[in-house]
Amino acid sequence: MATEHRSSLLPPAQPSYIFRGHTAHIHSVQIVHQNTRLLTGDADGWIVYWKFESKRPVAVWRAHDAAILGTAEWGCDKVITHGRDNALRIWQLRATDEPNLSSVLPADRSTVHRPKPWLLHSLPVNTLNFCAFSMCHKRPADASSARSSDTILVAVPARDDRKIEVYQFPDEKLASVVPRVQPQDTGMVMTVKITHHKTSKRVMVIAGYEGGFTAVHLLGLNSQSRPQATRPSGPTLAQTIYLSQPHNQPVLSLDASPDAKTYFTSSADAVVTAHRLPELPLNIDHEESTSNVADALNPALSIPIVVEPPSLQPPLSTAKQAAPPAKAAHQTRQRNWSQFSIPSSSTLETSSQVPASSDLAEPTEESPANSASLVTLPKKSINTSSSTTPSPLTFPKQTQNSTSSSYSQGTGAKASGLSSLLSSAPPQSKAKPVAPTVSSLTIQTPFKTVQTKHAGQQSLRVRSDGRLLVTGGWDSRIRIYSTKTLTEVAVLKWHKEGVYAAGFSEILDSFSLAKADQASQDDDEKSTKDASSQSAELTRQDVRVSGLGKLQRQREEQMQMKHWVVAGAKDGKVSLWEVY
Repeated sequence: MATEHRSSLLPPAQPSYIFRGHTAHIHSVQIVHQNTRLLTGDADGWIVYWKFESKRPVAVWRAHDAAILGTAEWGCDKVITHGRDNALRIWQLRATDEPNLSSVLPADRSTVHRPKPWLLHSLPVNTLNFCAFSMCHKRPADASSARSSDTILVAVPARDDRKIEVYQFPDEKLASVVPRVQPQDTGMVMTVKITHHKTSKRVMVIAGYEGGFTAVHLLGLNSQSRPQATRPSGPTLAQTIYLSQPHNQPVLSLDASPDAKTYFTSSADAVVTAHRLPELPLNIDHEESTSNVADALNPALSIPIVVEPPSLQPPLSTAKQAAPPAKAAHQTRQRNWSQFSIPSSSTLETSSQVPASSDLAEPTEESPANSASLVTLPKKSINTSSSTTPSPLTFPKQTQNSTSSSYSQGTGAKASGLSSLLSSAPPQSKAKPVAPTVSSLTIQTPFKTVQTKHAGQQSLRVRSDGRLLVTGGWDSRIRIYSTKTLTEVAVLKWHKEGVYAAGFSEILDSFSLAKADQASQDDDEKSTKDASSQSAELTRQDVRVSGLGKLQRQREEQMQMKHWVVAGAKDGKVSLWEVY
């Protein structure tokens, strides 16, 4: 009892350090490079690159003309920034480049020129919905190596704010498109997370939406079971495999556990939820082509394709007299779709008038020439025996055929309509189309839901060991939860205004730290090849002779091994906390 009373009298936790230097709201904080550097971004577009051991800036530049939405590291020499100026940029920032960059903070209000790092890539993206990007390597790191593949995938909101586009770098190409979630009106995309399914090594995109929905989309990438020759060369179309609505307010942030078995969401309401990532279905087929992606990008073609059985094909006698496919296709392109109409069976028998076109769903003018498969045929027995050739045709002696022939001759026009299109169309592919799975998608219940009574928790991040998650709140508190039970285990308070960004340091051990040192040494050796060998040798001798380099390295290792929480707030300050 005395112990509990003594613990309640302990003073509240205090931050280990406060980083000052920004003059605007902090929107992004991230500890990078094996806990040796800190990246912070503010609402004015400034990026400050801090040295973690000395707490001093080593690079300061204005990366964007508007607010920073997110930052990330790519390897040991590249930094990715995402701004509200509709741009995603990748900068080259090596250790040898730091002395050449400015360390003057934005708070100094100096007019000195601040050189920028070398800009490698710049991608125009949609930032109207305040959604930051997410990045992962195309292939995860092997167990025997600490390195991942040099190719990365970047998920950003599409031009249609209800869709997501996945780009591949350094190729700068569109790799996949996540379509709308058709059964529900989810609203625009608010947050994304791209990660790997650990068992199948497939890439998944987890999304949170304005309507409180969250969904998991499986991309058609890294499919090793398919031959290289049969893999699509263009962007693939993602498939939605999980849908839930755990919130009644927009989803503000989400993150997945390191094993990719669970992910967590927070919202403008006071609810924090845990979701179990579904097991991959056995019947998933990713034979998507570029045309499927084009259809997904066109909102007018969101209705599933329905084509009647082959019973509507013309008789053999008519097919022999039909025009060649190339010529017929050329005539079809020049013909206006608005002139097409299908007479009903009863009208064909009694009258020669053409009924209204409401029985046929006409495609738009932007549809291609071979878009006959985009038309939903009425479920009526229609004999399509007309031809596009101007020469008269011979038909079997049937009342329906004679009526259709007399109609064509009476009007003095060529046979038109869907009958001529089907009779002259080139043979369709024998590949079985993928059955739409949108209708079978149901809203699932979250694995765990907790009412925290604290609305507006954002910037949710899961620690690299998967034991804790952190959120930044509108009430200026930093809250830490257990990922196993979603129990609140710590509340950190120092900021006076809302916390907009939060994050963890990476949990390192001596083995992983040794691997990181070896990798950094290899990179340093590669980077020093371009420099003068004499100056590089002098630098190594100075470090060996002075004991300051060894002492500095020991301090860096101590900082790397500790467990840190970093948070940025509306007051323009970044707090650093040591946790268990």
